[in-house]
Order: sequence, then C-alpha cells, then structure tokens
Amino acid sequence: MIPFLFASLVTGSGHIVCEYKKHYPLIYLLKPLTIVLIMVAVYLNAPLNQYTQWILAGLGFSMLGDIFLMLKKQQFIAGLLSFLVAHILYIVAFFSQLSAAPELHYLLAFALPGLLIYGFLYPGLKHLKWPVLIYVSAIMLMGYCSFAVYLAQPTSQTLAAFIGAVVFMVSDATLAVNKFRFPFKAAQAIILSTYYIAQWFIALSCL
Repeated sequence: MIPFLFASLVTGSGHIVCEYKKHYPLIYLLKPLTIVLIMVAVYLNAPLNQYTQWILAGLGFSMLGDIFLMLKKQQFIAGLLSFLVAHILYIVAFFSQLSAAPELHYLLAFALPGLLIYGFLYPGLKHLKWPVLIYVSAIMLMGYCSFAVYLAQPTSQTLAAFIGAVVFMVSDATLAVNKFRFPFKAAQAIILSTYYIAQWFIALSCL
C-alpha cells in the first residue's frame, strides 16, 4: 500500500504543478494516473468484497469525470454526471454497511450547509440550477451516509470513509465557488489536493 500512496502523492502533486504551468500533456497523463494508482492499491490490498467493488466502481467513474473536466473543450455536464454516479456508488457502498436505517435527524447537519452553499452559488448557475442542485444533494447524502456508518460502527475504516466524504465536500464546494462565483488563484491547489486526499481516505476504508 505504501508504494502506491507515495506514487500517487508524486503524481498528484505533479498534476497540481502542471495545472498552474498549463502543461497539458502531463496533465492528461498525471490526473487519471493518480486515480489509477489508488485503484490498483485497493485492488491489491483490500478484500474484493461487495463494499470494495462499489468503491472501485466509484473511483472508476471519478477518473472518467476527471477526463471530461480536464479536456481543453471541457465537458462540464459529462464530468458532473460522472461524479454524480461516483457519489451514488459511494452512497450505495456506505449504505450497504448499515444493518438498520440511519437516524434521519443527522441528515439536517449535512442538508443545511448544502442548502447554504447552493443558495450562495445560485446567482451564477444560470441553466445549471437543477443539475447542480441534484449534485449537491448527492454529495451531502454521501456525507450523511458515511457519518451514519461511522456512528453505527466506529472503526478506523468507517472513520476513513467519513473523513474522505467530508474532504470531498470541501473539494467540490471550492470547485463550485471558483467556477460559478469567485474564481481565485489558489482554487486549483485546494480543489485537487482535497480531491486526492478524499479519494485516498475513501480507498483506505476498504482495508
């Protein structure tokens, strides 16, 4: 596991540097390669049970979303749909670990910040209001499911899943603010570093 972690740190860091230098050939290589390394690490080190398979599928759709979003003619809707599927797969994975229905009142803790972020983004969304609302709902539900699993089974694996989900929320919120409201120079570094950290923690939950 450690060699793949180190390798993905190198490729992920390289990708962030290349984004600022606009070095597109290396961007096209390093961005999907980082997720591939995480997938290989999971495949080689985790038991290939149903949970792991859902997580691997989520990582695969995340990589597909990365490819759509990094193209020069950015396919934002295709990327959004790919990541939506990835989040749904993570939700299914987390939900599969619950033996009883999660307590709904905790959902408010995730729905409220989701609604606040959506309200903040709303003026800049234009024709993307419904797609972004659906996406925000999905990622908040993913965070809620990961928290419910951690409450039901407080282990290092479920904690890793919860941390990964929360960091993913931070990454997506930063991306949305940068794209729809206030672009800022440090955005790519924050978006990508939190994105890779989130994926690694979710991957670690398989071990």
